[in-house]
Amino acid sequence: MKKVFIFSGLLLLMLNSLLGLILSRYEPFNWIVNDIIILINVAFLAYLATSQIKDAFKFGLTLLLFVAGLAEFIMGFFMESHIIDNFLFILIITAIIIQLGSLFLVRWIDNFA
Repeated sequence: MKKVFIFSGLLLLMLNSLLGLILSRYEPFNWIVNDIIILINVAFLAYLATSQIKDAFKFGLTLLLFVAGLAEFIMGFFMESHIIDNFLFILIITAIIIQLGSLFLVRWIDNFA
């Protein structure tokens, strides 16, 4: 399963980078932020696939990570092209921190289940 996440992530990364090079309305800042979002979410999903967390936790967390990653990507596509006073960028960073916290929380709870 880990290979599926990594292969899919690399394909999405290549597609996003290609679109960033081709489309003039796709700003470089947004393009790079979305590349980083893809890399972070692939790392989270690959870690989850290789961890020893119980399957029920894995399923729920995989769904949460996928939906949050998709929302982050969409926000990254539509956000302004600078960091200063960028509300969507703050939401993306907050979502990534919540994803990381949920990984640690599920890993901790799984020790007691």
